[in-house]
Amino acid sequence: MGTKFRKIIIFLILLATITLPIFTSAETTEEMRAQIAAKQAEIQQLEKQIAEYNAELKNKKNQESSLTKQIANMQLQIKKLEADIKLTQTKISATSLKIDELSSGIAAKNAEIEKQKQNLSETIRTINEYDEVSPLQMVLVSATFSSFLNLMQSAESLQAGIQTKLDQIQQLKTDLENSKAEAQDQKDQLEQLRGQLSGQNIVLNNQKGEKNDLLSQTKNQEKKYQQILTDLQKQQQQIQKDIYAIEDKLRLTIDPSSIPVYRSGVLAWPLQGAINQRYGPTSQTGFINNAYNFHNGIDIDTNIGDPIKSAGDGVVKAIGNDGKYAYGKWVAIDHQNGLITLYGHFSGYAVSVGQKVKAGQVIGYAGNTGFSTGPHLHFTVYAANTFSVQDKWYGLLPLGGSINPMNYL
Repeated sequence: MGTKFRKIIIFLILLATITLPIFTSAETTEEMRAQIAAKQAEIQQLEKQIAEYNAELKNKKNQESSLTKQIANMQLQIKKLEADIKLTQTKISATSLKIDELSSGIAAKNAEIEKQKQNLSETIRTINEYDEVSPLQMVLVSATFSSFLNLMQSAESLQAGIQTKLDQIQQLKTDLENSKAEAQDQKDQLEQLRGQLSGQNIVLNNQKGEKNDLLSQTKNQEKKYQQILTDLQKQQQQIQKDIYAIEDKLRLTIDPSSIPVYRSGVLAWPLQGAINQRYGPTSQTGFINNAYNFHNGIDIDTNIGDPIKSAGDGVVKAIGNDGKYAYGKWVAIDHQNGLITLYGHFSGYAVSVGQKVKAGQVIGYAGNTGFSTGPHLHFTVYAANTFSVQDKWYGLLPLGGSINPMNYL
């Protein structure tokens, strides 16, 4: 029996040391945190630089009447897009470091849980050994009465510690689940950033292509540029007149019973920004021009390359590219509730025809394609029963009976 009690004493001495938490190297953890902090500082600097580019672009928006100014503006857009890409790449690096840090913590927590389980098992085994010994036997193996009391107190301490260990294990498991959830969130964010980076590279290449095309067409001569601009504007205006003449009639064919009741929240905002032009007669929207007298959607101010999101769940109905005319690069989504939404003037796509999309999912990137005086999103809501796509010489053209988007946003 004396051997068993010696084992109990030794176990109690060891217990104080083996229950210490296991963590990764403090130096490694601090290094990762320092790297993350450095990336965050770089992100803030890049965001500041991009804000300055955006401010400069807004100042130049109405200064593109000459070839030199147009090229300068396009070059500024390219610099801004390159900064966007660098920002996304830095965010990817920071997110990857955060995932590494969380993974390291998860491994440490798993190891600590296993060690705590082993300690608990040893404690229970030792108590079971103690339970096999009668008080009389404890007295007989104890040299003094004081030794007997110490043994009794030690055994009671072991029993009292079981609940503490169980609580510690439960807390470790809770922390572990939280860390796993955070790691998954970071991984999801990483995938989104990688998709965003891919889209931004497409937008950048498109912008560089547009600049090269312009230089090729004009041979860097102002006279040629002005002639191209004049001819283009005439064609753009005629196409717009044709569109709105057709849609004036299509609005009359909307079946009220086939569309949702007007209420806020049926659709989500595809983009956060100021509304440059509202829906309705141009005499009321404040944008009077020679091309059309009715605006079939709302225009939201944005910057080239900004992500555009689906206004609701649905299926990509159609995608088109009208070049320098109408909506430029556009996407139409059928929400299968009687409504189809149109998103115009994209610089690049992030979806394909027939693809299912969720509300808030990125479907493309803002641009300045089509009949546009500056980067913005044109957003139209159509009654699905009136919608069609016609094949024109300049590309696929969406047509339909429009509804004021503000009735559903």
